[in-house]
Amino acid sequence: MTIRGGFMTRMQGQEEAFRFADLDRQALGILWKYVRVHKGRLALALAATLAVTATTLSMPYLTKVAVDTHIAQGDVRGLTLLALLYLALNGVYWLASYWQGILSTWVGQHVVHAIRRDLYAHVLRQPIAFHERERVGQITSRLTNDVNALAETASSGALNLVNDLLSLTGIVAIMALLDARLTLVTLASVPVVLVSMGTLGKQMRRAYRQAQQVLAEVNAGVEQGVAGMRVVQSLSRESFTVEQFESLSLRNMKANLRTGLLFAAVFPTMTVTNMLGVALVLGYGGALAAGGSLTVGVLLAFLGYVYQFFGPLRDLSLVYNTFQAAAASLDRIADYIGRRPELAEPAQPERPEDGFEGRITFEAVTFGYGDEPVLHDLSLEMGAGETIALVGATGAGKSTIARLLARLYDVQAGAVRIDGIDVRQVGSADLRRLVTLVPQDVFLFADTIRENIRYGDPRAGDEAVEAAARRAQAHDFIARLPHGYDSQVGELGAMLSGGQRQLVAFARALLADPRILVLDEATANVDAYTETLIQQAMDEIRRDRTTLIIAHRFSTLRKADRIVVVEDGRIVGQGSHEDLIASSPAYRRLYQRQWASEAPDV
Repeated sequence: MTIRGGFMTRMQGQEEAFRFADLDRQALGILWKYVRVHKGRLALALAATLAVTATTLSMPYLTKVAVDTHIAQGDVRGLTLLALLYLALNGVYWLASYWQGILSTWVGQHVVHAIRRDLYAHVLRQPIAFHERERVGQITSRLTNDVNALAETASSGALNLVNDLLSLTGIVAIMALLDARLTLVTLASVPVVLVSMGTLGKQMRRAYRQAQQVLAEVNAGVEQGVAGMRVVQSLSRESFTVEQFESLSLRNMKANLRTGLLFAAVFPTMTVTNMLGVALVLGYGGALAAGGSLTVGVLLAFLGYVYQFFGPLRDLSLVYNTFQAAAASLDRIADYIGRRPELAEPAQPERPEDGFEGRITFEAVTFGYGDEPVLHDLSLEMGAGETIALVGATGAGKSTIARLLARLYDVQAGAVRIDGIDVRQVGSADLRRLVTLVPQDVFLFADTIRENIRYGDPRAGDEAVEAAARRAQAHDFIARLPHGYDSQVGELGAMLSGGQRQLVAFARALLADPRILVLDEATANVDAYTETLIQQAMDEIRRDRTTLIIAHRFSTLRKADRIVVVEDGRIVGQGSHEDLIASSPAYRRLYQRQWASEAPDV
């Protein structure tokens, strides 16, 4: 069992390594796609980096020339010229370092901005199923924390890496030219650095991945607690919610402590190896200088290069640490960007030459969210401009029919067509303009009423916004607010009543002016006056357009051209109220249970 378990563990570790390797290549490919756009500025930054490296490498050699040539021979004039050259090189170093920082920061921030913009757009293009699976806090963490973790790497990390590598290469080459024996002594401590940093690096990569994941869970916990504040306070669950969050926060603290402990081992390791190299050069080089086989100037220059040699190595450890954090974040970003939308965009979108009329056909549609189908071989036809009311018990499949029409999901069998064209062959932009879904649970942005209505058509002027509000019966209540259309609605529209939010949503839909409208009727749980306003708004909003209403009130059924009864994912009846009372047992049960008290004379 132990042998087999160890073998399986090694195999799983190899598979995980292969997956990480593939993901790294994918992630680096994504990052390079954004970086290469700024190749010109990167080239200038690289030139500045080369100037920084060249001036840095020349300093210890000037010390050697000053000691062995000018000081030893008492050449004051030559020593003065050398000092001026030293000052000039420092000026070049300052100027090159300044432009290296400016250019690298410009490139890095533009890369991070582009990645965040495209990642956000990619998330918005994902289907509803994606957003139902992923928690808001997880998505937010990738758009903020993970993208921010790339900032330092994309801005200066790569150039610092180039600078350090060039410095190391140049230092080793110059040391070899000065004295091969001392070079070999210096390099004797390098394997210690490589082994220790390799071991620490693997652990740091895993630790950073875990820290980013736990941070995403903390964000999700904050989002869930704040969004559910009304439930928390109504049930007096503040202490329980705090305990849940404290558990997440403790996990985050432990994950960050682990990364901090690992990083704390980097500097002592580099310092020990640095001192080891200096001690070896000082002892061996001092003996050579004492014996006359090495000049004092060469020894001093060599000590300068030894300090410089371990400087880039130490900087590489910092860059390496930054790269580990960035690589963990880049993996998570690449995981999102690499997800192709489940609802594929048609290769050659179709649309009628004269525009859509709004005829709808469900052809033998079967669909389920999991293994069990929700709709079974369902067929339905709607004429252009017709209003149909869908009725049925909770879970019958009414909302699923609406979602399939808006192509929030794809059918698993059959087809949904608009004017004879399968919705899967209609471009997503055309379909969103063609079909608008107004849910019962209205979502309003934390902005003004004006901007929430204007969201239906961002190009609309204030006059068009007000006209839409008047048609939706929303103008009167808006005009009574202290700031009118510029009144803030609050988070999720909390400053408005349920009926007011619904009227604003109707105004937004009217401004969007879709050919097909799907309404999840929202007259439940409102007073009689508000219901009257909503009914008037529904009359206006469905005028001259095909309308599918998920009906909850009998008053809505009476306005429909046809009532369709859905039961267990199948259509079991359709027609007028009188026809269905006479012919559909399912409708009679619904009527007696829900609507008989509303219409006692019918």
